Amino acid sequence: SQQKYFSTKYLSNKSKLNKLFGYRIMYICSNESLPILYKLEGSVQKCPDNYTVAVGKYRNAQNETGWGILEVETFPNFPVEMQAYAAGLVEGLLTKVQIYYHYLNTVSQLCKDAKEYCLKLFNYLKLNLEWIESQVMSNPPTDLYWRHVNLTYTQLTGIQDGYGPEKPFYFSRVRFAITPILKIQMAGDFFDLDRVFKKPKTNYSSNNHCSGFVKVLEGNKDILISHVTMLGYKSMNRMLKLYKLAYDPKEVPGHTISISSYPGSVTSQDDFSLTSGGLGILETTITLSDESIYSNINPIGQLSCWLRSFIANQLAKTSHEWVLIFGRFNSGTLNNQWMVLDYKLFKPGEELPRNDLFWILEQIPGTTVSRDMTWFLRKYNYWPSYNIPFLKKISDLGGFTEKANINNWWRWGYSPRAKIFQRDHNKVKDMETLRELMRYNDYKHDEYSKCKCDPPYTADGGISTRSDLNPLNGTWELPDMGFKNEGTIDYKGTNYKLFNKFQFEVIGGPIHGGPSNLPPFNWKNTTIDALHYGQPIIWKFKNFTIEWQTELE
Repeated sequence: SQQKYFSTKYLSNKSKLNKLFGYRIMYICSNESLPILYKLEGSVQKCPDNYTVAVGKYRNAQNETGWGILEVETFPNFPVEMQAYAAGLVEGLLTKVQIYYHYLNTVSQLCKDAKEYCLKLFNYLKLNLEWIESQVMSNPPTDLYWRHVNLTYTQLTGIQDGYGPEKPFYFSRVRFAITPILKIQMAGDFFDLDRVFKKPKTNYSSNNHCSGFVKVLEGNKDILISHVTMLGYKSMNRMLKLYKLAYDPKEVPGHTISISSYPGSVTSQDDFSLTSGGLGILETTITLSDESIYSNINPIGQLSCWLRSFIANQLAKTSHEWVLIFGRFNSGTLNNQWMVLDYKLFKPGEELPRNDLFWILEQIPGTTVSRDMTWFLRKYNYWPSYNIPFLKKISDLGGFTEKANINNWWRWGYSPRAKIFQRDHNKVKDMETLRELMRYNDYKHDEYSKCKCDPPYTADGGISTRSDLNPLNGTWELPDMGFKNEGTIDYKGTNYKLFNKFQFEVIGGPIHGGPSNLPPFNWKNTTIDALHYGQPIIWKFKNFTIEWQTELE
């Protein structure tokens, strides 16, 4: 097939930069008059008319807000494969330094002191990629699902090429290969693969505990959704992203997506995603208690969680469609409770629809179960999510029902976060009170943060957590309650009005202040020993609402 070549051009016009508050802008241009292919920097020149395949805008505001901001837009005069590659290429070129720091801090350590594990892991990845490529080749281009698997890997190839050594020109291509960029996508899936392939426990990938929340305000005047991510602090190289891809909107309802994310990742990974299909998507992770069901994981016939969520975000136009698409080819890795709210069905001030406004899906190896939970929102006006499955089949098979009999820490409706949500959800009246609830932690005084521990409370007993504040020499009822390199690293929240502009409010970094006046996280005075290249030293940032520079409908 004909190779498609691109040149890259930078726009650094000062008036334009001032308008965009310090954004660096890059154009990916198609040049059909081969072999005149080149790169221009420091020029006000754009691509020739009708030859702009993609434009990227990036602002590194991590030291100001805790976040970088990336916007990628493609244009409709080009094949979708070329658009996907160009979207990835501009991201890789613009954010290669940030990708490098994030990679160093996280998945570059994947095989440290774990040679046998990595041999098994890489064999699994190799077999899985070979199967994926065979399916892409054998299914016709009219198969929308597999076409988008191919487009996703094309976009990853573009990121990898942009991240690599700079060239005077590039050509559109797709590779199904184990690369640094693929490892970044797989960060969440590695959490379960570590256990499948018996990685030494001292080097497990970061546990992913999160809090998710959906709130219907009084009189149905608004619906708010929010999420806070709990991860190891090495993962705090963060990026807010907007992808606006010129795919056929009839085939691809989610052609435009805004997410909270990480350098080099095409998915949120938190997850917090808003799509042009009208959907708001959240998840919190389920940590399996019964690891025998990992036997259901196979490199053949399965697709990783990150990939299935990316495709579902693009192809789904309803919450029910989303869970159906995502449930295909279940890999049993990064097992989550997913929440999908269809904002299209919400009319402020009117009665909530009886069906299909809000679906959940819960996944474990070998099984996914989904259910329309609109009735729950109609009855209780909120939905809480806190890393415990709601659906009985998943709870039973995943070992949660048995663990709940040991301690309420694992019981739906009775864990500390469950009780705090139940007690305080009616305090949420607007975006400000939403933020206060989701960043709430008063662990030394809140009755639900108490435990049979010494000291008698845990900083893991809040909607947001700060495990680093638990004393190293404490005595803990459960290991999860003690000191760890882990805590809440962000806040995201949106409402009906903001959603319709792909906007959301964010905070970068661990919680600080609040009713207990928690100290800001500071790399200079913590006992945590973790890589943190490219991160601010002191994390004390305020909330702000992202305003995209790209023109959006």
